Amino acid sequence: MQLKRRLSRLNGRPRALAWKELVDLARDKKTLATSIMLPLIVFPLLGFISLALISTQEVTIAIVDLDNTSYTNPVLNITVSSSELVDLLKSHLEAKGYNVLLAKNLSAVNDTSIDVIVVIPPGYSRNASSLLYKAKVVIYKRAGIQAASRAESDILGIVYGYSNILAERKTEALIDYSRLNATVEAILYPLKPRTILISVGGKQVGIEYELRNLLARMLVIALSVVVTPATSFIIDGIIGERERKTIEMLLSTPLSVSSIIYIKLMAASMLGLLTALADALGFIAYMSFMSMAITGNPLAIPIDYGLLGLHAIVAFFTILVTVSIALPFITRTRGIRSAANIASIIAIAGTIMFFTGFMVDYTRLPQDIINPLYIIPYTHSILAIQYYVLGYKTQAILHTSILAIASITIIILSTKTLTTEKVLIAPQT
Repeated sequence: MQLKRRLSRLNGRPRALAWKELVDLARDKKTLATSIMLPLIVFPLLGFISLALISTQEVTIAIVDLDNTSYTNPVLNITVSSSELVDLLKSHLEAKGYNVLLAKNLSAVNDTSIDVIVVIPPGYSRNASSLLYKAKVVIYKRAGIQAASRAESDILGIVYGYSNILAERKTEALIDYSRLNATVEAILYPLKPRTILISVGGKQVGIEYELRNLLARMLVIALSVVVTPATSFIIDGIIGERERKTIEMLLSTPLSVSSIIYIKLMAASMLGLLTALADALGFIAYMSFMSMAITGNPLAIPIDYGLLGLHAIVAFFTILVTVSIALPFITRTRGIRSAANIASIIAIAGTIMFFTGFMVDYTRLPQDIINPLYIIPYTHSILAIQYYVLGYKTQAILHTSILAIASITIIILSTKTLTTEKVLIAPQT
């Protein structure tokens, strides 16, 4: 009876129906919680848990010194000892939080509790101080262990750094021996490459420009997860009301089928818009936690409110076009499960596009490839964000406009295929 009274008050007014849809959405606490709060909680929680697990995960490294000698080169008069490298590895790795053991033989390779084994073979000191031979350091790494890969990277960094120190010492000794007018840097590092970040227009930019680009790519991926709540809401708004026998009362109002569908699409898109903003904020928090886990410092991402605003607009029309494409198929299904399956197929197609948008610069694709992709509305979603980050505001506005026009056109075409009978009565199987 309460629903009948609410519907009777509509009196053919679209504004009243829109208000009803928004009220229904506001009262649907579960949908709001899963669509808005979930991204705000899950992404930061994922980053926090990753940070906690990485920082607390114990990695054991064994150092095996099979050389255990010290050798002085008679020509260069420099002394190299294996213990010097052992001490350097031990101190630096322990400072990074690794558990470092000193083993006497290769039995450590068979110890499953040890993740990485660093072996200094016999003859290391003699070869490291030689002008003819190179010394070797062997690293045994357990396959399939992510933490072992991280430890290997740190070990290689220490070994390469120590290798440079030895090279400088030997070069300095050679310069003294030959009495050449030379410097160590000029001999060892005759080239000094330097990378300068520049924008598309040639202006020098800082690292924050790269971080902003990374954030934009993450926002493109975020588009793939904002479609589901909106499609679920529109499915419940049509198929759900049909199964609850409330769609008849809604269709009995003076409002046309098209007006009813338009309003339901707008309400679903508003839900998707809120989800998009929540996803964007959640991704920022996630990236900050992951940066702390990798580098030890939180990532200072410059917040571009223009980019976030554009993402919200693009997300709105992306949701609108997805739901509009699915609409004719949804209304022809008998139940919510079948409708959800159809919507999922369309959403998966969008997800594929958005994940390629994370890895591929759509703005750099050849014309013979990008031209056919223009037919797909999701292409314009990606291009709008990518062009904005590159500084091409006009192109970003252009592709956003194309996406908006495509959304409205598909909505009109979709609703043209609907009649009261198709919305009210499920097709026979």
